[in-house]
Amino acid sequence: MSATIETKLPAPTLPKEYVGRHELVDYLASVTAKLVLVDAAVGFGKTALIAQWRTSPAESRPFAWVSLDPGDNDPGRLWWHVVCALQQACPEFDAGDILRAARVQAPDIAPTLLPLLINELAVLPEPVVLVLDDYHVITERGCHDQVAFLVSHLPQVVQLVLITRADPPLPLASWRAAREMVEVRGRQLRFGPAQAAELMAAAGIELSPGDLTDLVDRTEGWPAGLHFAALSMRGHPSPAAFIRRFPGNSQFVFDFLTKEVLSRQPEEIRQFLTRSSILSQFNAPLGQAVAGSAHAAEIIDILERENLFVIPLDDTRQWFRYCRLFAQVLRGELARTEPEIVPALHERASAWYRRSGSADEAISHAHAAGDVAGAVSLIAGNWPAYVDSGQVATVHGWLSPLGDSGISADPVAAHCAAWAAALSGDHESLRRWLPVIEAAHYDGPLPDGIRSLRSSAALLKGTFGQEGIGPMREAATEAARLETDPASPWYAMAQVSCAVAAFWSGDLDAAAGHAQAAVSGAGSPAAVRLLGHAILSLIAVDQGHPDDVEQHARIAREIMAAADPDLRAAPLATVEILARLDRLEKRFAARSPEVPLTEREAAVLRLLGGTLSQREIGQELRLSQSTIKSHAKAIYRKLDVATRHDAVARGRKIGIL
Repeated sequence: MSATIETKLPAPTLPKEYVGRHELVDYLASVTAKLVLVDAAVGFGKTALIAQWRTSPAESRPFAWVSLDPGDNDPGRLWWHVVCALQQACPEFDAGDILRAARVQAPDIAPTLLPLLINELAVLPEPVVLVLDDYHVITERGCHDQVAFLVSHLPQVVQLVLITRADPPLPLASWRAAREMVEVRGRQLRFGPAQAAELMAAAGIELSPGDLTDLVDRTEGWPAGLHFAALSMRGHPSPAAFIRRFPGNSQFVFDFLTKEVLSRQPEEIRQFLTRSSILSQFNAPLGQAVAGSAHAAEIIDILERENLFVIPLDDTRQWFRYCRLFAQVLRGELARTEPEIVPALHERASAWYRRSGSADEAISHAHAAGDVAGAVSLIAGNWPAYVDSGQVATVHGWLSPLGDSGISADPVAAHCAAWAAALSGDHESLRRWLPVIEAAHYDGPLPDGIRSLRSSAALLKGTFGQEGIGPMREAATEAARLETDPASPWYAMAQVSCAVAAFWSGDLDAAAGHAQAAVSGAGSPAAVRLLGHAILSLIAVDQGHPDDVEQHARIAREIMAAADPDLRAAPLATVEILARLDRLEKRFAARSPEVPLTEREAAVLRLLGGTLSQREIGQELRLSQSTIKSHAKAIYRKLDVATRHDAVARGRKIGIL
């Protein structure tokens, strides 16, 4: 015979300071499904929501409430309390026969007691709501089967509410498909800014809209987290400063989640939780590799089913992350219980991501593990692909944890930093790292495929150097001598750098040869092919091949349209070549009868616009002074001018300069 525990039957009362969930309450008061499942993690205000529903003006039915505990895994005790709760809520409910059936030593629940209960419910004159709170404490299979039987035969006059932290082993999918069940889960229970503002106001705390949004974001709308924040902020001199540190400075959160969540888990699950907390996201294979658990997939299923603060990140429910507050608590627990294993966990994560081809995550975890050599190797092997896809800022982020001293100490890191600087237009940093590369010795090719550090320095100076055309051409020639594999993108870059320098030197035959090699290389990047075809188009003008002019210009234009190349970090020589191509195309579009100057004459005219003498112009272009004088006379004649100043002005007016 069971004894009634009276404290299990009263419905909980609402505190004076509570946040109204009016939309959810109105929704619950309107549903007619047999079962209402309120299923979310601890601290989401599940019980408070149903208590609000019970006292809402929109609801007139009585509520029979049972607050369950582990002792209710005894079917006889469970149903005894259910019957007693119904008897208290509905005075007309005749519980005599049912209680007599429950008083025997081994009550016959399914064949006898439940049919009696269902029959008595069916004749109730008024509807009633039966609430089983904390249903997650029920683990006895027989109890679940009996609840399923009750739901399947529940009269329309009764609605069952299950409040739980975990999905119960009931035929939820069938009831969901048959529309016999409605669900309220964590996503509906999260607080938005309006609810958070109401909670803060009730606690006497005023926050700016920005601080309120920040707090909701940090807690991800977890009602308990917001409540703990309110408790911690009472009397705090600077709520904004507190929010920026929350929840790292909240012992309330740590104690609550440690007691209510972590301490209740078996050792294997607790270890998986803390060890996998170093991951920003995880799936079963990654979790297994990092946490060292052979049952990662099963554990993740349990975490999701029991609402242990995991959030699915995809529709197939393969990838997950922890709620941010919970993740911080887990990492704190890991630091307390297994601090010595943290670097090894990051090494495992880095190795898994490296095998999976996820460079960004692999590098991040290598840094976290303190594996500088591993991080540099990964950066050196992956920066070109990220730069090609417009993610040079990501490469800077990879290098940042090394600091200037770390980069200076590692020539491969300096090599990566120099290229990132060059491609960002940061010439000062490029000049800082070039000497580190040139002074170093490195056997064999670099991880990104460049033949050597010597080749890297030559490519950088030949492509991005600021010392003038002569030194750039020397460096580009050195790079072309070292980079001999036509299948390599660095071969193509060396060739196009030679082409640019030769073009501006007036050596058009050499420029054409290098440009053709650049665009023909099997590994030529889009930017290299674009520049190579632009040079070939401009050279074809000088050589009098209009068909080649249009063909190469069209290819260059198509590459630019497909790749969208960002020219902000491009060397001035490259920008000017592309600008000339643009002006050339405009002249062709306007059907200009002739191009007034050859490209060699245009090169001379460009230098005439500066302060160099004709002798110095000849030195710059590697031509004799008499050749420069001949070009100048031809320029004056074609432009119909008599002076150097007028020639430059006329060139600008008609779009040559």
